[in-house]
Amino acid sequence: MNPAIFGWLVYAMWAFVIVYLVVTAIDVKPDTEAHLGQNFGILFAVIAAFLLPRLPVFHFLNFTPNAVVSSIGLILCATGMIFLVWGRHRLGRNWSRVVSAKEDHELVTSGPYALMRHPMYGGGLMACIGSAIVVGGPFIFLLIFLTPLFLWRVGAEDRLMEQQFPNEYPDYKKRTKALIPFVW
Repeated sequence: MNPAIFGWLVYAMWAFVIVYLVVTAIDVKPDTEAHLGQNFGILFAVIAAFLLPRLPVFHFLNFTPNAVVSSIGLILCATGMIFLVWGRHRLGRNWSRVVSAKEDHELVTSGPYALMRHPMYGGGLMACIGSAIVVGGPFIFLLIFLTPLFLWRVGAEDRLMEQQFPNEYPDYKKRTKALIPFVW
């Protein structure tokens, strides 16, 4: 099997997830306030992640591993995307691209949210790790840029949810882990 096929599969899965997120964002509840800085942070991270591997100094990050390693990466990528999409689906109209309270906000604790508080971030990071194993370059930089951003967002969302749901969220937080079920 041609090893490049694994890379194309990774990009195809990401294209599907991006289209899914864009289409399902059409009907979300409005944010209670604007968050332009967070939007630009994510946009900058994605653009930089896909431009930096083109610089000659970073060409060593562009690689194609063997089929076994690529298969492992592809499985990690697909598993992460399943959690990401499942989490997004369960949030329904409560989803936001940024850390923000929604109008008529509801606390979602079922589906993947019964396993972890932030399955979209956990799934996204797992998908990036799998993608970095298969493709290298841009996904290595996405991991470098998005990991601290996602970790900040975990804390910011926990604080926001504690404010929005002062009676329910502390108990929910005690019985679930942030990003890795049963671990952290």
